[in-house]
Amino acid sequence: MDASRQIAARIEFLRRQLVDREPGPLRDAYLAVPTRERPVLQGTTTPALTQIWQQRPSGLITPATAETQPIDLIDVYLTFEEIFGFAAGPAYPVKQLQALPLGFVLQFCAELLNALSRPGASHSDVDRAFATQWLKEPIRTRVLNELRDPRRALVVPQALMLLARAAVEHSPDSLPDGAKPGNLIGALLAFSDMIGPSGEGGPTVLGEQPGDLGREVIANQYFNNNASVPHTFARYVRRWRELPQQFAGKDGLVDLPAVYEQCTGVTLDDLTVVAGALWAAACNGNVLTPTAELETLLPAGQVAKVLALISADLETLRQAVQSERARRHTEWTFDAFQQRPVIRLGAFLLVMDQRHLIDRAFGWLPILDVRFPPDTHPRPTNHEKLAGQAIRTLRRFSELYVSEVLHSITGQGTTTRRVYDDPELKAAFQGEGQKIADAAVDYGDTWVVVEVTTSQLQRDAATAVPGNAQVKDIDKLLEEVRQIDATIQALRRDESRLTGVSSQIRRRYLPLLLLTEGFPVNPVSMTVIRERAHKRGLLQGQDVMPLEVIDVEELEWIEALQEQQGVSLLAVVQRKQASSLERTSMRSFLADTITTPLSHPQRFEGKVSKALGPLEAVLLKRKQREP
Repeated sequence: MDASRQIAARIEFLRRQLVDREPGPLRDAYLAVPTRERPVLQGTTTPALTQIWQQRPSGLITPATAETQPIDLIDVYLTFEEIFGFAAGPAYPVKQLQALPLGFVLQFCAELLNALSRPGASHSDVDRAFATQWLKEPIRTRVLNELRDPRRALVVPQALMLLARAAVEHSPDSLPDGAKPGNLIGALLAFSDMIGPSGEGGPTVLGEQPGDLGREVIANQYFNNNASVPHTFARYVRRWRELPQQFAGKDGLVDLPAVYEQCTGVTLDDLTVVAGALWAAACNGNVLTPTAELETLLPAGQVAKVLALISADLETLRQAVQSERARRHTEWTFDAFQQRPVIRLGAFLLVMDQRHLIDRAFGWLPILDVRFPPDTHPRPTNHEKLAGQAIRTLRRFSELYVSEVLHSITGQGTTTRRVYDDPELKAAFQGEGQKIADAAVDYGDTWVVVEVTTSQLQRDAATAVPGNAQVKDIDKLLEEVRQIDATIQALRRDESRLTGVSSQIRRRYLPLLLLTEGFPVNPVSMTVIRERAHKRGLLQGQDVMPLEVIDVEELEWIEALQEQQGVSLLAVVQRKQASSLERTSMRSFLADTITTPLSHPQRFEGKVSKALGPLEAVLLKRKQREP
């Protein structure tokens, strides 16, 4: 057969493959270009209804989609077996720790934890530096190649905490002369392998119960939540410094700084000086600080009083870890390190993790010092009543702070009208048994109904203890959701009682639950809370949008977005709920969708300096005393 006939035969073959099965009138009507993403049925130009699959960055194979999926937000850690080619038994890391000095292990863990939690730190940079410094060839090259995948990770923060806790239990203070040290890196990576679900299991289909894996997901997110330090400082200034001055003696509110000093014998200024100096040193890479250096900032007696609240020596740390053993059901129990984030090693102070230090001195946790004063300081005669007033005051100031952020957000742009706070809602919808939310924001065609709560995951829920601890905490939140639901119903019936004007349009309602101290929002927790709310008949109706749960830091990021790009709170939530990340946290959604860097809200101007003002003042005095 000559060449021309070969070509003609080939064309005829292709014609039959592409269009032979189509009706004659359609064969020349249009063209179709088959691609991998758009296959067609043989002999036709009809697209095949087939599912395209792809491997996600996590390694999981899922239906193909161009959007970021929740699974893409999860890093996949290298295992001991991947790195070394064999599995380590549970006895392996303990054996290594028995041949390693405790102080050395704790300092090693502190160096890595602080490197990971330092503001602006890159986890991938820490991983590469760790592999380069601590692994030998050819393992080093193999691990560095694995880490080129941006979703693979090496240093696990939880494994570092497990290593530190196990070292407190098993490592000696020192080794005998000539003793061969254990393999510290092997022990760390072995603990990474041992992290996983524990307990009796549970449902594998998400619904009203999180199940065993769901509990671990919630605890993991709670543990790894990284609060922004400037945001924490700004809230500290308002809640612990400025609002107490504005409201002291009003409505049963107390002066928090005065109560703190009365209950502990320590001023908030002294706490700021000690914690601030240790945090600044850790940010600069110095996790060990000589105690004598702090005593140049404050009188020695005052430094000791502060350290009695936030630090522990090795013996105290051992006792605290040992006391946890009887009630330690999971691998997320690190109370001893979180309550006392500074460890006294001889003449030095070791900051285990600056995240815990910031929370301990500038977050919610100073209220624990008011509730549980040190034994060395005499309690006020009315201590129990005073502590109760202090807790209620801090909760009230947290709610007032959220109101300030809402007013800041709605005070800019042209689409919003105003915020109606708790007093206005109560005045409009007062009545026996009427529940009221904390705020309602009028966006024209939509009401955003906000309930603020200072509730936090209780210990068993935060550490994934098998049972119903997480469900019980979620059910507590549903009581807050009832406030939102009741307010939506009141607005439906007659919103003119609040606004003074009857609405001429059909309204929609966005229920927004805001937790000031954070909550692990993920597909597991959001499915459980929405399912349980639905079962109770809450937030029903075509005019009610899905419940959104955010924390105050996420609200502050939305505030910055409003100021800098004019995007409203309602628009942000609507975009999130229309995306594939609808059941993830707001911060995950913002990190995935905002391509331009955001600065902090304008309200933060000067707040960081004010939070650290006592430290700056004593540093200035010390400099002036220098010759």
